Amino acid sequence: MEPQESKDKQAVSTLNSQQKLATTPSIVATLFWALFLYIVPSFIVSFGFGMYAQAYGVASGDAWFAQVETLLAMTFAVYLIVLPCLWLLAKYSHEPQSCHKTRSARHFLNLALPLPKLVWLVIVFSAAFWLMMTIATYVLALEEEPFMEQLKNSATPIWFIVLNTCMLAPIVEELVFRGWLFKRFALTQLGQIGAIAITSLLFAAIHIQYSMAGIIFVFVLGLYFTWIRVKYQSTSLAIVAHATCNSLTMFALYYLY
Repeated sequence: MEPQESKDKQAVSTLNSQQKLATTPSIVATLFWALFLYIVPSFIVSFGFGMYAQAYGVASGDAWFAQVETLLAMTFAVYLIVLPCLWLLAKYSHEPQSCHKTRSARHFLNLALPLPKLVWLVIVFSAAFWLMMTIATYVLALEEEPFMEQLKNSATPIWFIVLNTCMLAPIVEELVFRGWLFKRFALTQLGQIGAIAITSLLFAAIHIQYSMAGIIFVFVLGLYFTWIRVKYQSTSLAIVAHATCNSLTMFALYYLY
């Protein structure tokens, strides 16, 4: 007969496997919540701005919605809705082997405060990466993105553009893609490699205001930000990398081009 101790170990192993499967996130459910974060806040904001346009008799509504000034204001409003939704999703997500006491939005999103020397290292490295990407655009003779030209000529105050592009965009997008979505996909059967690929693709897909070449460059940036996230196990440093690249882009847009 099989020793009782061996049976007990087998039973414990089976129970642990069942618990792990029960707590493993679903790929379909994760994609659903990704679409929720993208569609629902945008729909709410579009509806609100549409009501505003009707109430104040904005002429040529479609043209008004296409203006950079309107798009920036709508993006700002979307960020304000996405953040609390994301925080709730992260708060009630957990890792299969995590301790109950460590389950929190901040823990799930890997938002530990990084060491100052790592922050500076990521800033320098990101600046070098941004420079390489910029040189590549000149080597490939790519035209400047029409959206960036419109942004430069926009009547929107520069402080609001900087707030949106250099602060809120890096924070919100990194929390969504390199924070919650990456962790969720990495815990599924896709694993870490699959999570890197799908989050970078989704990140590129939301930048539909760019040309195809621009979207490809955004995909490469997404891979870079995810590499920072994986290497240092820190979404905070991915935010720093994203903010560095966006800030350099804005500086070049207004003072070098």
